[in-house]
Amino acid sequence: MSNHRKRLKASDVFRESKHVFGKKVSFEEAFPEIEDIVISVEESGRKINKWNYKHTYTKQNFPGEYIDCSNPLCYNGGFSIGKILRDMVKEKLTELETLELCQGYEGSPKGKKYYKKCLNQFKIRVSIKYKKTAK
Repeated sequence: MSNHRKRLKASDVFRESKHVFGKKVSFEEAFPEIEDIVISVEESGRKINKWNYKHTYTKQNFPGEYIDCSNPLCYNGGFSIGKILRDMVKEKLTELETLELCQGYEGSPKGKKYYKKCLNQFKIRVSIKYKKTAK
């Protein structure tokens, strides 16, 4: 990066924050009912020519609570994949396609100055296989 300092992304802000009502846990602890999962994310926006910034995540390479925005000017950018998964598990959904907007904003490196909302967006596809429950 040039002489600009790295702007913290959503996962950085989450990692550095103190949580009053819960603790950070592993994927297995957070989602014991999930046997397997595939998450496909395509990002569009600043510094991305088209829907070509793709990532695939599984249990083995789960990104954590947030998937970060790739806009280099964005502070606290990304979206909560954890919230999406918690909602899916609550409803026992096995498939979901959705669109999320970046939660961040373009601003100064430490996030003190707000220039404008980040306009990056994410196409998300989630496929969950649940563990069989004993009867």
